[in-house]
Amino acid sequence: MKRALIVSNSAGLVTLFLKNDVELLVQNGYSIDVACNINYQDSNTEEFFTKYCEKIYDVPFPIRKLNPKSLLDSYKEISKLLKNNEYELVHCHSTIAAAVARQCTKKYREKGMKVVYTSHGFPFYEGNEGKNAKLFRAIENYFSKYTDAIITICNEDYENAKKMKCKNVKIMHGVGVDINRFISTSINKKEYRKKLGFNNTDKVILSIGEINTNKNHKVVIEAINRIGDSKIVYAICGREVTEIGKKKKLSELAEQLNVRIKFLGFRKDIPEVCYSSDIGALPSFKEGLGLSGIEMLATGLPVVGSNRQGIKDYVIDGVTGYLANPEDSESFSVAIKKSFELIKKEETKEECVRKSKEFNTDQARKVIDSVYREIGVYVE
Repeated sequence: MKRALIVSNSAGLVTLFLKNDVELLVQNGYSIDVACNINYQDSNTEEFFTKYCEKIYDVPFPIRKLNPKSLLDSYKEISKLLKNNEYELVHCHSTIAAAVARQCTKKYREKGMKVVYTSHGFPFYEGNEGKNAKLFRAIENYFSKYTDAIITICNEDYENAKKMKCKNVKIMHGVGVDINRFISTSINKKEYRKKLGFNNTDKVILSIGEINTNKNHKVVIEAINRIGDSKIVYAICGREVTEIGKKKKLSELAEQLNVRIKFLGFRKDIPEVCYSSDIGALPSFKEGLGLSGIEMLATGLPVVGSNRQGIKDYVIDGVTGYLANPEDSESFSVAIKKSFELIKKEETKEECVRKSKEFNTDQARKVIDSVYREIGVYVE
């Protein structure tokens, strides 16, 4: 049986976003091993690994900070894996893990190993051109020459990748959202809002995602304070994972600024929560694409989003929401007020749903399949 190694900084990234990759390889006769930091899992991680994967290797890839010891240990672990196993394919994800993996796979590519890299958002992007951004741009450019194919998930990253040394660059519009699940959901909005703790007159702004600094919920709280509308409620679906104590800080800020905020925690009823809200907010500093924004669009919600990376691919000013500067609460307050006006237009819901369909699961699967076929991963 042919063997493939999936390399990712975290277990959660694999089990949340890589079902297409893994299923295609299994269907074409591959046994799947995974190398990742298993300390960062998601709710479906154990079930996913049991169903699809042969072996799981714990590699201490640094998640938030570049720890030199973790980098060296990760390099040693991946080197040992490649030496002890015969892999036909290494598909790597996330910047640091991909750099380590491609350093280790150099000599094996000469023997026929295929190396694919899916970027889930380059660390350099418009609006971020500091020293770290320049360093990561150089790193990505250098390792691109040791890559058989690069897959990007947003237009900005695609244009950047085309300037690198790898000449086989593809774009897929995200890892894929099950749009039908959101479109087909039906609820009694009045009753569901009551269940969530909202009343009929509340104007609910919804954010979905882990509570951390990058998600930048702070700017929405500050923007709501600027607007001064007591009917606005900021609802956040997500949990603390990497920054314990962040929720408390946001709660204290909201209380200080007299902003109504409701933490809904980790949810399995995201479509229903979306239908119970009025507009969405995706204020991240960095977002390769931002699946939650697409999920909200799929239920007809316009989105107030940061003018960064993949968010710009689907938040269209005056059509599916409004873009704003994630470092400027005034910018977000203006975008929020405009979005509340936008929901009054009959065509807004239809435009939001239409845009979301461009990012469905099928298009992502087709791109990955075409890349595998093009570089000879499948043997006909």
